Amino acid sequence: MSKKRVLVLGAGFGGLEFSTLLSEALGDGVDLTLIDKSDAFVFGYSKLDLIFGRTTAQAIRLPYAEFVKPGVRFRQETITAIEPERRRVRTDAGRGDADVLIVALGADYDIGATPGLAEGGNEFYSVAGAERVSALLPGITSGRILVGICGSPYKCPPGPSEFVLLLHDYLTNRGIRGACEIVLASPLATPVPPSPETSQALLG
Repeated sequence: MSKKRVLVLGAGFGGLEFSTLLSEALGDGVDLTLIDKSDAFVFGYSKLDLIFGRTTAQAIRLPYAEFVKPGVRFRQETITAIEPERRRVRTDAGRGDADVLIVALGADYDIGATPGLAEGGNEFYSVAGAERVSALLPGITSGRILVGICGSPYKCPPGPSEFVLLLHDYLTNRGIRGACEIVLASPLATPVPPSPETSQALLG
């Protein structure tokens, strides 16, 4: 009997977890192809360490080439079209056909949806954005720092609050906390709605 061909689109948490579980359950009994446009995985929280100089961009990259699991093959390609009824995908390198098609592409950021953000603001949810914010920090000596959440829902709800707390410590260690005001602007009533205790601690 021929192996089932499984095509997993997206190598974020969902795609990696599914591929790992299927590999552990079936091993070489499955022909699984994992496709992602990136060549490496980066944990979201590690970008905060990057911002505050605790690590480097190279150190937080987990290359997909090292994702060696029985029955799993990785292809770095950009997906251009999905044909779900045919269980087929087209990429910038060709096409892939499958018996089972799993779509785990996640969501991209739409920086342009917030007027002025791309032109006059910064974000730290991407590696490039985190590197830009890290480069800006040494130049801060005084003034107001606005950390804004542009809409809801958004990835990693604790992220902005964690950044604010780390920024407080960073400015304190530099001896300029008193000269700086940190403002966290959010569309949510509390910092982390699913956890009232965490929200209360952050507000405190």
